[in-house]
Amino acid sequence: MNKKSRVKIKNQKKMDHTKQAIQAWKDKIGTNKVEDSKQETEKYTQNITEYKSELPIAVLKPESKSDVEAIIAIANKFEVPIYVVSTGKNWGIGSKIPVQNGSALLILSEMKKIIEVNEKLRYAIIEPGVTQKQLSDYLLRNTNLMLPVTGSAENTSVVGNVLDRGSVFFNHRYDLLTGLEVFLGNGKVLKTGFWHYFDSNKTKKPIFFHPPGVGPDLNGIFTQSNLGIVTAMVIRLEPRIPSTIVYAEFKEDNFVAFIDTFIKLKENKLIHNWLMITNKNDPRTTVDNKFNYTGDWSAIFNFFGTEEIRILCKKEVEKQIYKLCYHLLFLNSLIEDNSSHRYYQVLQMLYNGIPSNYSIKTMGEMNNFNLKSSDYEIDFCKKIYGFIAVVPAIPFEAMVIKEVIDLVNKVSQEFQVTPFHNFVSIGEMAIEGLFRVYFDREKEEEITKAHQWAEQLSKELEEIGIYPYRMSIKEMNHFSNRQEDPYWETIAAIKKQVDPNNIISPGKYCLENI
Repeated sequence: MNKKSRVKIKNQKKMDHTKQAIQAWKDKIGTNKVEDSKQETEKYTQNITEYKSELPIAVLKPESKSDVEAIIAIANKFEVPIYVVSTGKNWGIGSKIPVQNGSALLILSEMKKIIEVNEKLRYAIIEPGVTQKQLSDYLLRNTNLMLPVTGSAENTSVVGNVLDRGSVFFNHRYDLLTGLEVFLGNGKVLKTGFWHYFDSNKTKKPIFFHPPGVGPDLNGIFTQSNLGIVTAMVIRLEPRIPSTIVYAEFKEDNFVAFIDTFIKLKENKLIHNWLMITNKNDPRTTVDNKFNYTGDWSAIFNFFGTEEIRILCKKEVEKQIYKLCYHLLFLNSLIEDNSSHRYYQVLQMLYNGIPSNYSIKTMGEMNNFNLKSSDYEIDFCKKIYGFIAVVPAIPFEAMVIKEVIDLVNKVSQEFQVTPFHNFVSIGEMAIEGLFRVYFDREKEEEITKAHQWAEQLSKELEEIGIYPYRMSIKEMNHFSNRQEDPYWETIAAIKKQVDPNNIISPGKYCLENI
């Protein structure tokens, strides 16, 4: 038998297995939870970044853990891979698009139970379909607790954001990860921390107060990974306490001095360990829709304490940074109408754990498109500008951040595109860069140019020792498919144990073949 014949037989076998798997999923979890027609699956290839993708072989929407268990068993039986997303709003770096073609798309958005909220120990147990708004509304109605929220849309997944280590306002959300329930590709269910002990001790209800438990801490290996399907997450909640929000505007010439001053204030514990900086022409902060860079920057940070303490902190903060800014505003965290700029009230909401659609509404203003609520699924709304993002991790050091800014501007000038800069602290010594280019989704030349910009920027950042904080689906192969790197070899070895048939999200944060 020649090579061509062998390939033909292999492809036919794969097609047969795919058809059998789809039918088995329909029989086991219900036809209403399986979409496989071209008309049904085609919409899931639409994405705000305009990545090209084959149609998923099917779209699976489980509603329970038993559904997930059945999906995994059938995927193993017929060796059909499944690409897993929570709600699939990983905008700018892939949305719902699989890293590799030929997968079924598993969307967990219908698993949306808030299983438990413990006020005393300040945690919530939630399923992956629970959105920021759903959890925020529940906490506002029933508790004095809150979960720090992203500046993204209300209907984004809390679990999905944490698992990809997304950044949030006024906190570091990844630090709040407390426990996970994970369905592995080998059919087993793993619970991290002390959680697994309570399965054998039915007389006691599990409580969550020490995330690592005893032994190796497994919480981290299921973030930015394809080692399992997270069906429940325990996340720490925060008390809703008064704060002063600082909003500052300054010129590029003072950028390095501003960062250095912020670091000193932070090290002296006068302010909270969180900072966001954007260029002023960002859609969220610009005035009169001026989207071209003018050398202006804005920064947001905050400090806590009693009113007396905050008065003293304000005095010292003002003393240190006033000379660097042309506009300095101190906002009370209480939500109130503020007519001077609509963003101020949004910041107050975000501080109090109330998500907003403000960021995507302002995106629409870039091409004078007034988004309606039906347009908030921006992957499907061709009228809003598309965008692509490069998201590196950067040392929290002023001169390094400035070097990265200069590099982004250099590459952008070469491609004749306008970059938008956003920095958010992700830890005491690290800051996330979120660099974006917007484009008309109807113009192929703009799409191509934006994609080339992202590829070149990622390459040149690597050359100066700056690596991704979050990877797009197009960066996965370059950064994680490194066969002789002991780090990725170890990840692949773990993958082989927990998912021997490599059915869960192949190629995502892992060697391509295990």
